[in-house]
Amino acid sequence: MYFSSRFLIKLIFLLKLNSMLKITSLLELKKVRALSVVSAILFSLSALNNAFAQDGSSQQAANPNPEQISAKHLGVASCAASTCHGSTVPFVESNVLQNEFRTWNELDPHARAYQTLLTPESKKIARNLGLASAETADVCLSCHADNVALASHGDDFDISEGVGCETCHGGAENYIESHTKASHQENLNAGLSKTENPTVRAELCVSCHIGNHTDRKITHTIMGAGHPRLSFELNTFSSIQPAHYQVDDDYIARKGDHNELQIWAIGQLVASEQLLTNIKAFPRSGLFPELVHMDCLGCHQPMSKVDWAPNPLTDLAAGSLRYNDAHLLMSYQLAKTVSPTLANEVLSNTQAFLNSGVSSSSSDKLASKLLNNIERIRTSLQDSPLSQEQGNAILNALINNGLSASHQGYASAEQSAMAINSVLRVVIASQGDGSNKEALLDGVETMFKGVNNPERYRPEVFVSGLRKIQASVK
Repeated sequence: MYFSSRFLIKLIFLLKLNSMLKITSLLELKKVRALSVVSAILFSLSALNNAFAQDGSSQQAANPNPEQISAKHLGVASCAASTCHGSTVPFVESNVLQNEFRTWNELDPHARAYQTLLTPESKKIARNLGLASAETADVCLSCHADNVALASHGDDFDISEGVGCETCHGGAENYIESHTKASHQENLNAGLSKTENPTVRAELCVSCHIGNHTDRKITHTIMGAGHPRLSFELNTFSSIQPAHYQVDDDYIARKGDHNELQIWAIGQLVASEQLLTNIKAFPRSGLFPELVHMDCLGCHQPMSKVDWAPNPLTDLAAGSLRYNDAHLLMSYQLAKTVSPTLANEVLSNTQAFLNSGVSSSSSDKLASKLLNNIERIRTSLQDSPLSQEQGNAILNALINNGLSASHQGYASAEQSAMAINSVLRVVIASQGDGSNKEALLDGVETMFKGVNNPERYRPEVFVSGLRKIQASVK
């Protein structure tokens, strides 16, 4: 199954825009939750199928995020008591909802990540890779489960629980007894992962949804064996997951406030950093880099489809082997607003890398220069969050880029659509009245129709949606 469900991302814009317009009816609110769940489940069918790597054995390997802390992982049952996080309904007089386990268990596709390894499709991929089974191979378990070392298994630990609480929040051994009474900082000191921080969250998410160069390697061999194409955008994926937390006043007091614009921006930069780091660290495939870092659709298209057109940003010649450059190009759009003095250098280094980094012996040097640029932008963002005015500028830059350049290829158009959707929600939230709601929704819907399926990408529909959005936000 390809991203036929991606069209449902536009529901998130609709739902959040409706909430901005003060949905007051409980029935409407229930509809919002139901549609969010549907989009999360459908989207995840391709998005969560993302964990295979080049070679595999059944050795247990420790993951780098956030399990570096040598605490035991106690299993989801340790969080599931009705007076802890297993309530059937949210607690009213509590700093947390206390129904987090139920939300995860009943609604979150991460809870079924391990079960994905038992499907006929996963069994076929495992056979193609020469693995005994997907459910026992580290290359699969490292993203489809809480695959910590055996020494870190608590008494009730069960790897078949999939991507559970401690996979993201860290082993609970040292904070489980005290975390209800301790301060948030004390819990962090005891091993709780700081997932509210966009950089920490992004680094954790992309380690699976893009892959890394250590224990979560994803290679072209894996994709060739049948693994679905990977695509990721932090804010979109965060939005379509059923939330097991509520950003209210006490949450902000304890953990800070990061709006969707900030999460999108940090997510793009971290994804770019991970791509460049992987390219540097992976061994080359003969004359070329590891092919998993290339744009899938640069090669995998029908021979009869002759629709190449020059992209003014990349300056690549026809027939060039293309990196999966969508995150890099999004980072440049961000740089134009966040670091204008650095933007030209980012573009120059991006073009040099994309044009020479595939077969050149200087690819590591070119990647390092670009990596340094992106790290500088991310550091400045962490120190100085984006303003509303910058949000408007980024939205206009994304729309103009989509009209002039990013519509040339599916991967860039896909990232542009998710980016515009994320930024637009923040911009619209500040405008209050929502008088142009219907026109905006029509534009967003049209935009996502264009990128509904990578095998049948319709750039003219994508561009039509952008023009509608552009006219509605003027």
